[in-house]
Amino acid sequence: MQQVIVISAALLAVLFLIPYLLQRRGIAKVNEQLADIAQHPTHHIHVKLPLPGYELEQLVVGINKQLDQHREEQVKHQSRERMIKQEIANISHDLRTPLTSMQGYASLLKDPSVPEGERQEVLEIILHKMAVMNNMVESFYELSSLGSGDYPLELQPVYLYSLLSEVILAFYSDLEQKNIDVQLNLDEAVRTLNLDEKATIRIFSNVIQNVLRYAKSRLTISLLEQDHQVQIIFTNDTHHIHAQDLPKLFERTYTADPSRANGQLGLGLSIVKQLVEKQKGSIEASLAEGEFRLVIRFG
Repeated sequence: MQQVIVISAALLAVLFLIPYLLQRRGIAKVNEQLADIAQHPTHHIHVKLPLPGYELEQLVVGINKQLDQHREEQVKHQSRERMIKQEIANISHDLRTPLTSMQGYASLLKDPSVPEGERQEVLEIILHKMAVMNNMVESFYELSSLGSGDYPLELQPVYLYSLLSEVILAFYSDLEQKNIDVQLNLDEAVRTLNLDEKATIRIFSNVIQNVLRYAKSRLTISLLEQDHQVQIIFTNDTHHIHAQDLPKLFERTYTADPSRANGQLGLGLSIVKQLVEKQKGSIEASLAEGEFRLVIRFG
């Protein structure tokens, strides 16, 4: 009888020991796979379940979820790094161009053979370049403030018909000089909205400046209310903006001119988008048959 008890006890011990040993072996295999993944972090590898078992299976599922999340964050981080490097390159180019030009003109002022009348012209050019650089720095600062949330808004009732009309009038001579025919479809009955007046003026100004850079011959501006939303629509013909530009138009420092030869920073529409969204609005761009359309909506 005692021998039977000993044998039974031994069998029970073996029955408990085998799963334990198998589980230990499974965990060791998982550790080996994790070590391999650590050595090849860029490879898309999942941990495989070496042996069946509910607890081990749950552990492997959890590990694989963490690995997927880590890889997603890695991809986003690499994308942000590439974007930041490109932005730094663009900003460096944008600042270096007027600086180099100013240095060249400043050297002329040191040349005693340059006539006095020409010196005055050179000085005017330098002052203009300085104003351009100051505008650049202010735009970069504004964009930085928007990104950090340090851009307080003073919301008050704004009558968009009057505000939009004033901004259009301010740019009317510039549009005429560019031979851009302007058509206005502004509904005076559009309700007032709680907006920041300065931010809204900045939105309209940036959009019209974008039109001045890229429009060919005509611009239509519409103000209307549809589906309980106030819409401001800018439509202009263009041969500078293409379908491949649309997904990137609102990115910081992106410009439809990749050479950046026209001195544009590519900040205008990025600032517009952030100011619109900061006021609970939305903006979208589209292009069809050579016509660029920008639609701003406020609820």
